[in-house]
Amino acid sequence: MDKPLSLLLKSDKTPTALSAARVALLVFISLVQPAHLAAAGEPLVKHGSILLKDVEGRLDHLTFDNRSQHLFIAGLENHSVEVVDLAGRRRVHQITGISEPQGLLCIPEKNRLLVCSRGDGTCRSFDATTFQEGPWVDLGRNADNIRFEADSRSLYVGSAGEPGNGLFSAIDLISLIPASEGGQPAPPHSPADFLLDQPRQADPRMDIQLPAHPESFQLDPANHRILVNVPDEHEIAVLKIGTNSFTQTASWLVTAGERNFPMALDSLSERVYIACRTPPLLVVYDSLNGKLLSQVSCVGDADDMFYDGKLKRVYIIGGEGFVDVFQVSDTAQELLRLAHVPTAPRARTGLFIPELRMLTVAVPHTGNNPASVLLFQAEQ
Repeated sequence: MDKPLSLLLKSDKTPTALSAARVALLVFISLVQPAHLAAAGEPLVKHGSILLKDVEGRLDHLTFDNRSQHLFIAGLENHSVEVVDLAGRRRVHQITGISEPQGLLCIPEKNRLLVCSRGDGTCRSFDATTFQEGPWVDLGRNADNIRFEADSRSLYVGSAGEPGNGLFSAIDLISLIPASEGGQPAPPHSPADFLLDQPRQADPRMDIQLPAHPESFQLDPANHRILVNVPDEHEIAVLKIGTNSFTQTASWLVTAGERNFPMALDSLSERVYIACRTPPLLVVYDSLNGKLLSQVSCVGDADDMFYDGKLKRVYIIGGEGFVDVFQVSDTAQELLRLAHVPTAPRARTGLFIPELRMLTVAVPHTGNNPASVLLFQAEQ
């Protein structure tokens, strides 16, 4: 990538010491570069990529540690979690021996990395700095998406299904922190718990069965609810959070399309966004009553989407090889597609990092191209 003018001008020499030719070159750049950038006017500007050599197969979800600037990527079919230093633009570690990791979550203030696995149904905890493994939870099978609610110090995880009933669980964060760090993990309570050869096992505080596997979900703590995509049932399940139990209070049928996997929430405007894969649609609902508000075509094979509250935009990452950027109107009723940004085939997961104004996209190994992470800057 071309250096910005400010870096080219940076020198130990005074301006008078610059050669006439160099001055002429810098003047030319100062005239041309702004015009080039203005002509681009893109809402997402690519800022490079980071190679993940020897990582094979499908990549799943990502999480970020804002203290270390580490980005974690779930190498589902590689049975690993890749650790990338965003500041240094390089991979710095690889956590191996994890059976099909899917959902990841970093909680920086507790120095915890949580890894949910499809293969063995566990939610495992790691020191986010040393990567030493700590307490874990057995959720049965197919542990997937995970979120954290700070006020209640609760983790929420979707699991099971495919086939059969799904499961949605709440786990106390303190049970996944080692005792040496102030946690309260429980000892294993059956011989089967020793199969993973782990020192401690936690238990969910409460759970609820769903008719099928839960995919993406969003927390709505102001209303003590969780909205959950259940694509096999063509619905959004509305779960009320109680002290000791969940209650499903509603099922909003998704009639616009099928395979509603990703979800994003704008709690201020009371809008929930989902992306369907068949046909490829971005669909908007009133998050309080489930009323369908609007729908528009979008990139296909979407698996991750994010709402950018600062710019009022929706980013949808699709395995067709593009990221779609939609502008939400001030009334939150209309959607305008601003860009259809090329990425790579089968690149359908990523992470929007608001504090860095950055969208990352996980790209699996295809042909002669190794796995990588693409970096995009969100522009005004």
